[in-house]
Amino acid sequence: MAAAPPDPGAGSDASELSVWKPFLARAGVGAVFGLVTVFWRERSTLVMSVAGGLYLLLTGAAYLWTHRLPYRASRTRLLPDIGGGLLLGAGIASLVFLDDRSFAFAGAVALVVAGGVEVLLGLTARGSVMARDLVIVGTVAVVTGALLPLVEHLGAHALLGVAGGGALLTAVVLGIAALSYRHDSALSAPATSGARGEPDTVN
Repeated sequence: MAAAPPDPGAGSDASELSVWKPFLARAGVGAVFGLVTVFWRERSTLVMSVAGGLYLLLTGAAYLWTHRLPYRASRTRLLPDIGGGLLLGAGIASLVFLDDRSFAFAGAVALVVAGGVEVLLGLTARGSVMARDLVIVGTVAVVTGALLPLVEHLGAHALLGVAGGGALLTAVVLGIAALSYRHDSALSAPATSGARGEPDTVN
């Protein structure tokens, strides 16, 4: 008698757990930027533009990494590509123009779009292990982006406070999620690898 084929749902869950790597990268970037905004005494426009630009740039790269993993269906890649591209573009704009307005408005558009995409993916990804986390971090990004233009007239100090606060919240959520997924992935690895290496038996 041939062995039963593996459950496709289990394989999908196992592959989704690999998202811990880009999640952890995003958490690390957000944590570093958030701590810079808290402890850096001279919150000048230059510091905001450089630190904020690097944050958006690295977050955009990790965002694209998150949504280019093998389990993602090809039909769902267009919107994340747009969101990640906007984050990269906002980071470049902030680094090039070095002013409050560029960071506030380019960052706002990028965060609102990228966050909105993750909220949408989280709400439509039924049964996905990371659906709730996408909704949470997406909502944080949308709120952060919406607030940036409103505090632009207050200068770099306020912009860094808003962006840094959002970055720290995102870092906490994604950091916890990444460690949880990493733990679950390690637990499922022996069973998965054993199933792959064991040939079908016939009685």
